[in-house]
Amino acid sequence: MVLASACLFVLTHRLNHSWLSTLEHSEGVSWLFVPAGFRVLLVLVLGWPAALGIALGNLWLDQTALVAHPWQVLSTALASGFGPWLVRLGMERVGLLERDLRHCSGHDLVNFVLLYAATNALLHQAIRWLSHPGQSQPWIDVWPMFMGDLNGALLVLGALWLALRYIGSWRRNRT
Repeated sequence: MVLASACLFVLTHRLNHSWLSTLEHSEGVSWLFVPAGFRVLLVLVLGWPAALGIALGNLWLDQTALVAHPWQVLSTALASGFGPWLVRLGMERVGLLERDLRHCSGHDLVNFVLLYAATNALLHQAIRWLSHPGQSQPWIDVWPMFMGDLNGALLVLGALWLALRYIGSWRRNRT
């Protein structure tokens, strides 16, 4: 599960960069970030193994910067993987999300996505600002990153929802 999560995150990150680079606001900040949707999906379904896989995938993607900026790369990887997992745990703890997701409604998922996108954008921009205070613009980049994560997560979850509905209706029509 860890390796599959890492590979899926790296693959979607590279595809997002090659196909949707015109939607980048700045380096590392996109108005549509599809890997955010896979972060959400993987962490909701697989839990901490997915969080670890996403963190390792981030390390793989940023391996060239690891020597020059180890603190930034490691903290970004941890925020990327474990941020959504901590949001999930927090929502479970206060009763906003069920642990097994059996009775999870669309409203619950949207709340999770909103909280995840805000947490992720704030964490990433804080790390960027702490690493390079003179070169970063956290108050300018936080909104596009929030929107990119929100859009990416809603796109992936919406596509999955439509696919599951289609498969369900196809199965019912076959019987």
